[in-house]
Amino acid sequence: MLPSAASAAVLVVGDSLGVGTEGALRAALPDVQIDADNLGGRPSAAGPPLLAELLGPEHDTVVFDLGTNDGNASVALTAASLSAARELTGNRCLVVATLNRPPLAGIPIDGQNAMIRRFAASTPNVALVDWNDAALATPGALRDDGVHATAPGYALRGALFADAIRGGCLGGGGSAAPPTGGRAASSTSRPAGGRSRPRRPTTPPLEDRAAAAIADRLSTDGGPLDLAGHGADIFAAAAASLRDILTPRGAEPVLGAE
Repeated sequence: MLPSAASAAVLVVGDSLGVGTEGALRAALPDVQIDADNLGGRPSAAGPPLLAELLGPEHDTVVFDLGTNDGNASVALTAASLSAARELTGNRCLVVATLNRPPLAGIPIDGQNAMIRRFAASTPNVALVDWNDAALATPGALRDDGVHATAPGYALRGALFADAIRGGCLGGGGSAAPPTGGRAASSTSRPAGGRSRPRRPTTPPLEDRAAAAIADRLSTDGGPLDLAGHGADIFAAAAASLRDILTPRGAEPVLGAE
């Protein structure tokens, strides 16, 4: 039997993008227990050991929001991390996301994203958040570094993850025994090293344009998000993200710059 939203628990393991997304995700899923461990600069290889430590029997869904810090040429490394995450999570629903960043040393992110899409399409009980497509299709979703999101971009990202969890997991996910020795995760994220104040968008409200555009784009892939029906969630998520991002914490790191 699938868990109801009121009884569901989600474990999130991510990097600085997860830090920015967490408030919006919580606002979009107020009736779901979310245990999150997000840390700026975290590579995907750090994810599986953390899952082994934090994953508990209460977690029905796992969000593995890592890979951006691996570098655009580290396809095999990210693939190994995803496979390890799938093995650790058993039959639980696993949510993964495509990546968005400019080329590094002339290498685009396309190879990483092609691998992630293949993994999601060929692996049972995996829900894909196509953040790359969503960010590129939505003006104003990304900051100037081409990696981190703006406040409305994080609101959109949180709404996309919430839709994947509700539709792909709570609507069709399973559960399995946790790894031995696991413990419950804390719902408090670790510091991400700070984020700088985003520029205020001068375009019309992002939510109004993003809902129809992203729903139409993703529905052609057989995964309708129906964002238009979640207007209240998106606005609540935007407020949560904006409040979090405007808290002065210093400059946000540029991922993978080394």
